[in-house]
Amino acid sequence: MANSASVATLAAEFEFTTVPTHSDGSEAKVRATVGQLISRILPRKITNERRKDFRYPYPHLVYLTPVDASGQPLNDLTTVVVGKNITERGIDFFHQQPLPYRRVILTLESEDGTRASVVTDLLWTRFTKQGWYDNGGRFLYVLEQHGPESLSA
Repeated sequence: MANSASVATLAAEFEFTTVPTHSDGSEAKVRATVGQLISRILPRKITNERRKDFRYPYPHLVYLTPVDASGQPLNDLTTVVVGKNITERGIDFFHQQPLPYRRVILTLESEDGTRASVVTDLLWTRFTKQGWYDNGGRFLYVLEQHGPESLSA
């Protein structure tokens, strides 16, 4: 478990304001933003995929900020989860504790430090025999961020 100093640092770094309930044209923006991030990590497509969207392995750490039922980000509860697979429309990841939230903000980061924060609707959870939770969700929209390292700026 992280110590209180590292939790405070995470909370300060990923402090989000109110999360909007929707965004016009958000699917195209989500696909473009996440597609850019994927291309920075894995520049080649995996061609042997049976699903509608290509799944890419995403063995990277992801920052997860829960969003409560009223749309308020719970910045103090920001934690780190482990990515498994990603598409332009969604992601699945591993987490050590069950997540009681349906909506979260996932902040994805490429190896060059570029970040994108995407509001995600968690759709399913499986408990693994190793004691972890495998969670999956659909990207809803990209949160606007500013600065040289943001894909949404």
